[in-house]
Amino acid sequence: MNPKTNKVYAVNISNGAVIVLDGDGHYTTAVKVGADPEAIAINPVTNRIYVANSGSGNVSVIDGATDRVIATVMVGDFPYVIAANPVTNKVYISKTFSNTMTVIDGATNVASSLKAGVQADEIAVNLVTNKLYLISYESQNVTVIDGLDDSTTTVAAGIHLWGIAVKSAMNRIYLTNTGSSHVTVIDGKNNTTTVVDTGDIPCALAVDSSASRIYDVNYATDNVTVIDGANNSVVATVKVGERPEAIAVDPATHRVYVANNHSNTVTVIDGTNNEVAATVKTGGGPYAIAVDSATNQAFVTTLAGDRLTVIDGRTLTGTPAAMPTVE
Repeated sequence: MNPKTNKVYAVNISNGAVIVLDGDGHYTTAVKVGADPEAIAINPVTNRIYVANSGSGNVSVIDGATDRVIATVMVGDFPYVIAANPVTNKVYISKTFSNTMTVIDGATNVASSLKAGVQADEIAVNLVTNKLYLISYESQNVTVIDGLDDSTTTVAAGIHLWGIAVKSAMNRIYLTNTGSSHVTVIDGKNNTTTVVDTGDIPCALAVDSSASRIYDVNYATDNVTVIDGANNSVVATVKVGERPEAIAVDPATHRVYVANNHSNTVTVIDGTNNEVAATVKTGGGPYAIAVDSATNQAFVTTLAGDRLTVIDGRTLTGTPAAMPTVE
């Protein structure tokens, strides 16, 4: 989701394209990129969209004003995770089977290499402190990159790290430990850690910054753990659909959207009372979700790959929309 233009971008892996929707959930265009696009990062300050193309070993740079590719940057084999740091106008890309990252200068589109010491499966940015946090499923450490000079430190954070979220205002970083059924909380000031017990196989996180709530998705126990951001206590456990694996929060309405992969549904939680407000049908195998607070909508992608489900936050109903043809 690009908050500057109120556009939504989604990869279409089979067609090597990025699909663009307007804020009302209507398709506007399909942008041809490289082979097997895996991930997208957006710099809202520069209005640039960066697409990691795993099959072609490059990153496509899209101008958000025209939705056209303006540059293609070679980054090495199998890029699959990407994050933009708008503070420094840099883009970080991790690659499969590699402990180095490629860093793109957003002003020049020139790429350089950074020794990360880990194959990053997820990257999160704290825009207030200008630090990046890298996690790997095979590592028990978080790698912290200082955005000023790209220097790195590590913090022990648990077994099989999978999901990560940042609460910038309090300088806290939340990480799911799929191997030990808890969330690790890092204090960004001194890198000390706290552990919060959750359900089994916690896999995804979302932060409602305005309500100081953190939501953890537990894949094996089919529920969501609600954590109070003020003291890291568990305030509720909410039952959702079968095998939930993605989550997004609308801080304007305090609605929480949970994609249930095996139920083909999205559970909508009312964050004001931690009760289920609705269950919305989607396409087959929902696995990713994004929220547009400006239009009060959620966008859900599915493993079927041929459609998105657009959920109206006012009526809590979903509308399927077929992908446009890619030339």
